[in-house]
Amino acid sequence: MITDTAAIVLRTIPFRESSLIVTVLSEQHGKTGLMARGARQRKSRFGGLLQPAAILDVSYTYKSGREIQNLTEAAQRVPTWRIQEQIEKMALSMATLELATQLCHEHEPMPDMFALLLNFFSWLHQTMSDSTHLFPYLQFRMTQISGIGITMDQANPPRENGYLNITDGRISANSEGERSLALTSHQCRYLRYICDENKSALLNGVFPVEEIRNLIHHMDVYFQYHVEGVKPRRSDSIFDQIL
Repeated sequence: MITDTAAIVLRTIPFRESSLIVTVLSEQHGKTGLMARGARQRKSRFGGLLQPAAILDVSYTYKSGREIQNLTEAAQRVPTWRIQEQIEKMALSMATLELATQLCHEHEPMPDMFALLLNFFSWLHQTMSDSTHLFPYLQFRMTQISGIGITMDQANPPRENGYLNITDGRISANSEGERSLALTSHQCRYLRYICDENKSALLNGVFPVEEIRNLIHHMDVYFQYHVEGVKPRRSDSIFDQIL
């Protein structure tokens, strides 16, 4: 069956001398492996389109039960090429794609994850703003998409410092449950902006680098507690240098 769908490139792996195995998040089939034959040749019909974070319209032959499908056509749907030109944007996109790849299941459509990545990479291509501190925001959104959303404790919200309670995902003034991680006032403010959907304040806020590093670690601990198979990202060393 020929499938025509929008897709976001998650990662690529060289295959033999001239081809690529491309993992995409497709709108129709979720995380899917595609064989792009001849994609590494100079005159390939794919023309350098198959870059991580690329947003494409693709065609492939889909057979249920087959691990890798055959990619036949690809065209740019939304431009994202500026991401590859700036090391800060590229590092952020690599960390985002690696986490999304771990959270998505094979051949299972994830419309909310697809929409998040499409909107974020479209914005990242265009923006001139500093985006290096936005990874905890993306982690937070992915907890919601994965069904393990983090929430602000409305009965006992943190006023300054607080805690991320790992077992139930509440941000509160007190440490509760079998495991909690302390949050600084900067981290509480950051998370409050997300919960209040105050994107302008989040984007324009000033947050110490070490605070962002620690918040990323806290969110990773939360994922590893709730989602089996989530591992440390290989891209973290690059992203940490950028921070």
